[in-house]
Amino acid sequence: MTAQGSEDISPLPIRMAVEASAAILSALSVAPAISIVDKAIVSNASGLEPLVPALINGVKTFFTKPIYFLKQPSFLFIWGVYSGTYIVANNIEAICERSNQSSFYPKFVGSSAANITLSILKDRAFARMFGKGDPRPMPTSSMALFGVRDSMTILASFSLPGIISQRMQDNMGSTKQFADTAAQLITPVSMQILSTPLHLFGLDLYNRSGVSSSDRVSFVKQEYVKTTLARMARIFPAFGIGGVVNKSVRKSGKEYLQRHYAAEPRGEILPTPLATSRKP
Repeated sequence: MTAQGSEDISPLPIRMAVEASAAILSALSVAPAISIVDKAIVSNASGLEPLVPALINGVKTFFTKPIYFLKQPSFLFIWGVYSGTYIVANNIEAICERSNQSSFYPKFVGSSAANITLSILKDRAFARMFGKGDPRPMPTSSMALFGVRDSMTILASFSLPGIISQRMQDNMGSTKQFADTAAQLITPVSMQILSTPLHLFGLDLYNRSGVSSSDRVSFVKQEYVKTTLARMARIFPAFGIGGVVNKSVRKSGKEYLQRHYAAEPRGEILPTPLATSRKP
């Protein structure tokens, strides 16, 4: 029986540890790029630093002072947000898979709850670190807008790609591998066209109190194109590349567990290097 056709009979805690490891590695692979873009977007919205110079400075810091960069709260917050989000999504999918249940709604609800909670904590910290003036409480309206924004991104990152991939295979004759990869890369990025206004409104509510609605709309129009492009550049690694890496690492981990535990029901023991070396 091949690993592809085998049922995963590994102990659930072992499977969950593999899922968590895949999540943390996937988040680590994309956290530097996301933290640079996030910091630049918040600094630009507050007027602290223009978008392009902030991006350039972030990239320079990453390459010239990597240890300093990896110790910065902005990087650690991002790594934590995406590690937590992927851990929840991966483990919900694994549990649903073992129970022969669809993971569409459980994964959307669970990963949204994790991502929204962690992202709001991150957004509040970023607004205080890179905003103007003394730190102050994040308005409830800003947190609500950030919550809706993140729900839209999670829907486009974890739940919609599978549906779009299947449509591409059925209607366009795409191979599963191509459809899965294309849907995972394109869907989260495209959602930023709709979610960026919510992001800008939320930041403006924090940065400028007592401003009229027309002024806020003007601000969103002024910043929309460049912020949308920046958020696309941010989401592409976060849930596009990160999603592809996560799927690949999860697949390898699952196949390893299938091979490792496949012999146990038959009473077989997989040879170890030490045992092999003792053979005459």
